[in-house]
Amino acid sequence: MEFTILGFTKFDIALLIACTGGAIFGSLVQAMLATIRHDGPPRSEDDLRIAPPEIRRIREGWLSMRMFVGGVLGFVFALYFIGMLHPTASTFARIWALSFVVGYAAPKIWAIKSDGLVSRMKSGEADA
Repeated sequence: MEFTILGFTKFDIALLIACTGGAIFGSLVQAMLATIRHDGPPRSEDDLRIAPPEIRRIREGWLSMRMFVGGVLGFVFALYFIGMLHPTASTFARIWALSFVVGYAAPKIWAIKSDGLVSRMKSGEADA
C-alpha cells in the first residue's frame, strides 16, 4: 500500500520539500555572488568593511525576502512535476538540481512572468 496525502506520494512530498529547500539555497548563492568581489578574495583588512547595524538589519530583511521568493518559486516549480515523474533517484536528482537554478534566478523569473501578465492584460488577451 502506497502512502498518500491528498493523493501525493512520498516521492511527491519529498520533491516539494527538496525543491523548496534547493531554491532557497539557490537564492542564497545568488545573494552571495551579488555581494562578493568577483576579482578574488580580500587581500587586506581595508578590503573588509563591516556595515553599521542599521544597514545589517536592512540586508537581513532583503536576504530573508530573497530566500522566501526563491522558496516559493521552488515550491511552485515542484508542483509542476507532481504525479508526472517516475519515482527514481536520478529523476529526483535532476529536478532537485534544477530547483537550485530556479532559486538562483527567482527574481528574474518573477519579473518576466509579471511583465508578461501585465502586457497581456493591457492588450486584452487575459480575458481569453
